[in-house]
Amino acid sequence: MKNDTVGARWRLTPAIATKLTMTTLAMAVLMTTALPAPAWATTDPTLVAQAAPPPPPPPPPPPAQLAPPPPAGADLAPPPVVAEPAPPGPPSPTPGPDPTSPDFKNIHSGVALRVGTKIQGSTDPTKLNDFGLDELTLELRFHGALTPIFAWQANLNAAYPDPTIMGTGGRPPVNVMDLIGKFEPMNELHIWVGRMLVASDRSNFSGPWFMSPWNFPGFYPGIMTGPVGPVQGLFGRNDGITVWGDIMMGKFKYFLGVFNLDRPDTSPLFSSRFNFCLIGSEPGFYHSSTYYGAQDIVAISAGGQYQKNGFSTATEQHNLANFYADLLAEKNLGPGVGTIEAQYYHFSDGYQLAIKNAFFVLGSFLINEKVGIGKIQPLVRWQQTSSTSPQPSMKILDVFATYVIDDYFLRFAVGYQRSDPGGGATALNAIQFGLQMQR
Repeated sequence: MKNDTVGARWRLTPAIATKLTMTTLAMAVLMTTALPAPAWATTDPTLVAQAAPPPPPPPPPPPAQLAPPPPAGADLAPPPVVAEPAPPGPPSPTPGPDPTSPDFKNIHSGVALRVGTKIQGSTDPTKLNDFGLDELTLELRFHGALTPIFAWQANLNAAYPDPTIMGTGGRPPVNVMDLIGKFEPMNELHIWVGRMLVASDRSNFSGPWFMSPWNFPGFYPGIMTGPVGPVQGLFGRNDGITVWGDIMMGKFKYFLGVFNLDRPDTSPLFSSRFNFCLIGSEPGFYHSSTYYGAQDIVAISAGGQYQKNGFSTATEQHNLANFYADLLAEKNLGPGVGTIEAQYYHFSDGYQLAIKNAFFVLGSFLINEKVGIGKIQPLVRWQQTSSTSPQPSMKILDVFATYVIDDYFLRFAVGYQRSDPGGGATALNAIQFGLQMQR
């Protein structure tokens, strides 16, 4: 068999043409089935590739459901009120002085008045057959501060006649009672200079203004040089210096004073007092002999005095040495306030008519239930002295009822006093009425 493809020249024979035709058709079929036809190569529109259509729009939201109408007769609440913004306030004022800070330019003042009358015989004091004015006392009180540690006090009085406060037999119509310069760096240390109360017994610190009895103690019949008690002066005052302190807010207080400094020809008088509260407290310089139930209190105190050549007898001078102690116990018992007060004195021989010892005891009961605008306080006090011969023992009995309207500040007293000079003498009798007001 002759290979028709071999030779220098290639000729297309029918057989070769037939083979080429068959080969071409087979390759076309293979290409057609193996490869997809491009879109532009087909005439069938269903076979042409097209872009994907856009997604459908989201469905519309469901219609809002309306609330059902309220049932008939139901209360309809009003719509809420919208608060309007507050209008702008006025501008802040310029800061001024602090009203709570102390004003050292202020002068504090007070006034006090006592009026007393007595039924007693003018020529025979043992009888009750006369009536007259027994006491008329007016006090004007002033105090202030210059700085936090420097202060002052000045008290004046007008009294006629007033043996229960005077402290001496004289009766001047107007007096300077207190005139004090104060240095007070702390509660525990105060230094007062000037004319002031002599630090001694509780009665002197209370005065007639802040004690339950109407009469100041110690005024026995025939004693014209002042009340039986510590050495003091006119109205219980003297010129000198007192160093005192208040410890634990009035639980304990001490007083150390030197007086008679206005008399260079006389030895100084040294006077002291120490006060301790077992129950309650007594802050400040002064004391009271009752608190009218404001607090329960048990306080004990003691002190003494010394003065070289302090008193004279018929033959010579003697050093003065006095001792005193006192007790105050007061409690609110519910129905009323019970008070017990006691005072004891021991004196140098020959001082005040050879009186060696003296004391008083007091009991009172303030009824808490009011009668009208005030409360009634019955009171009994017994006073007594013991002396060396020939001075007899003296005694005083006070039985009083006080109508307490505003504690120390407004009260009315009525009572009976019997004074026994001793030695067989007839006792003196008096019925007294008193009115006290102070602010």
